[in-house]
Amino acid sequence: MKEQDLKDLLSRPELNKSAIADKMYPNNKYARTTLNNKLKENQYGNDSVRRLGDDDLLKAWEVLKELADAIYSKAPQQ
Repeated sequence: MKEQDLKDLLSRPELNKSAIADKMYPNNKYARTTLNNKLKENQYGNDSVRRLGDDDLLKAWEVLKELADAIYSKAPQQ
């Protein structure tokens, strides 16, 4: 998954970014803020900019795949 792909997916109103962030960063008290800062590439402190890294993209892919699998498992049987 590419960074822009993730940004496009998470901009969809159907997806709850807060719940996705909680699953991506389960030990982070401020998971939603962390994800939003990385999505917006906000500056942190004096000079560092928060960006999505490869590990963030992998975590997001795993969370979204789990969601997709759960949806597909409930598909109507033909």
